Amino acid sequence: MLIVGTDEAAVETDLTSGRLSCPSCASGLRPWGHGVGREVRLLSGSEQRRFRRSICRLCLATHVLIPEDTLTRRRHGAEVIGAALTAKARGDGHRRIAKDLDVAPSTVRGWLRRFAAMADALRGHFVRWAHAIDPGHDHLSAGGSAFSDAVEAVGVLGIVAVRRFGPRPVWSLASVVTGGGLLCNTSSPFRPPV
Repeated sequence: MLIVGTDEAAVETDLTSGRLSCPSCASGLRPWGHGVGREVRLLSGSEQRRFRRSICRLCLATHVLIPEDTLTRRRHGAEVIGAALTAKARGDGHRRIAKDLDVAPSTVRGWLRRFAAMADALRGHFVRWAHAIDPGHDHLSAGGSAFSDAVEAVGVLGIVAVRRFGPRPVWSLASVVTGGGLLCNTSSPFRPPV
């Protein structure tokens, strides 16, 4: 799996010209068909997508190319999940969030529980990324809860990234720096900044 941009034509050009690298061995990737089509629910509505597949020229590992506005193994886009996490950090309950976003309450509850379980690790990860992008940026102060602190760290990374690279959706950035694993359920879901 590799997180790529949302412009399908640009991703296809990068893939066919060998500019995308294998996450395992850093060799060039080449096209290898498409995955099964699925619906991805965004704030602006649902989209039917077929994620591009690729194969490494050297190690022959296959990788699914995941757009940065999507998280792995989630049917809702990063912006929808991010809106739910932000609402929870403000103090809203899962039923209200579900109603506001038109998502099943059990789905929202699952997102919130997974994020809460990883909150300390996520906060540290986003703080390290913010520091890697701008070492002079002030550190976060402790807030009301680990959950709120982790959501704030995502926002701080967004601010630092905008200053350095220009405008970008903050939850897409969160997907990129976690390798799509913002709500991943493995012991080491994301790579540290380089």
